[in-house]
Amino acid sequence: MLKIKKSLLEQIKKQSEEGYPYEICGFILGKIDYKNNVRQAVEVIQVENQNKERANDRFEISPKDYMKVEDYADKNNLQIVGIYHSHPDHPDRPSQTDLLYALEDLSYIIVSVEKGKAVSYKSWYLKDGKFEEEVVSDED
Repeated sequence: MLKIKKSLLEQIKKQSEEGYPYEICGFILGKIDYKNNVRQAVEVIQVENQNKERANDRFEISPKDYMKVEDYADKNNLQIVGIYHSHPDHPDRPSQTDLLYALEDLSYIIVSVEKGKAVSYKSWYLKDGKFEEEVVSDED
């Protein structure tokens, strides 16, 4: 389960719309309760999509950005609890490429953006090598 404030979801949706027709991406920071498989989000940080050749249907996060966000999280007693990205004119389900780079224990929010408008989102997590949709508790 992912617990995330509505305001953070709104930030992700806004970034997704602003980035259209290209995929945007970023990190979700917070705390992970491994025992109960719950990720509590407290902050989101957008990073630049490094995939310039296929930015309309792929995203890539640079190792430098990953390290920078990980350092920031450590300094603020937080963890990377997930990654988000948009799917321009495509459903909010993971692609085969998303599966290739996914890590267990993280949430993956995907926002479907149609004609510049965020129309839906879902969150996924990796279990036994497959994505499963997870419950999102959008609290205030």
